[in-house]
Amino acid sequence: MPFSNVTIDPEVRRVFPQSRVGWLIAGVGVREGHPLAEEMKKNLTAELASRGITDENLANHPDIRAWREAYSMMGVKPSKYRSSLEALARRVLKGKEIWSVSSVVDCYNCASVSAMLPMGAHDTSLIDGTITLRFGRPGEKFYPLGADGETVDVSTRNIVYADETKICCWLWNHRDTRLAAVTRDTEEAVFLIDSAFTPHCTTVGQGLDILWERLEKIGCEPKEKGIV
Repeated sequence: MPFSNVTIDPEVRRVFPQSRVGWLIAGVGVREGHPLAEEMKKNLTAELASRGITDENLANHPDIRAWREAYSMMGVKPSKYRSSLEALARRVLKGKEIWSVSSVVDCYNCASVSAMLPMGAHDTSLIDGTITLRFGRPGEKFYPLGADGETVDVSTRNIVYADETKICCWLWNHRDTRLAAVTRDTEEAVFLIDSAFTPHCTTVGQGLDILWERLEKIGCEPKEKGIV
């Protein structure tokens, strides 16, 4: 069953009435790296500094703080399980070696930090039907990317992205699955932008525009986008 749509479950909307998901479909040519993606990485420290964001005050930034509150509501410690946005921003602010996964992954990670919005991506050929943002179900397992053989028991308090057969991302945007990862074999990807609340820095629509532009710069072919 090919990828078809992105939806938000009514129960998630009840608990998080301001939740939004931006989606973007693009043809991609995944390479080891790209000069423009490397340039994006170099600019991230200055971009955060221009907003007055430091390692010391990151946790108190309105968007980071709101994600921490959302993670607490999912039944996990936000100091241990961080939103993808906070995890990326902390790497930049601590001066650690910034991620180097592939041209496409590096690009959307940079767009995420620039927009201060969590972003993720999945290979559409590995998605079964509709992707739904919903609460976990009893007995569900998650198979995380970068951890062959590892499984995670999903709580019914956890919010996940799931297609018809598997969980695609655990804890809203904390970690993607290895079962639908964007790899060198990926020809088309669906990119997701998350908002559990009204963003302080950048709207989901603006985030989609930033992502679209960045993907075009590295040679990808965005096809369509929308907001749920």
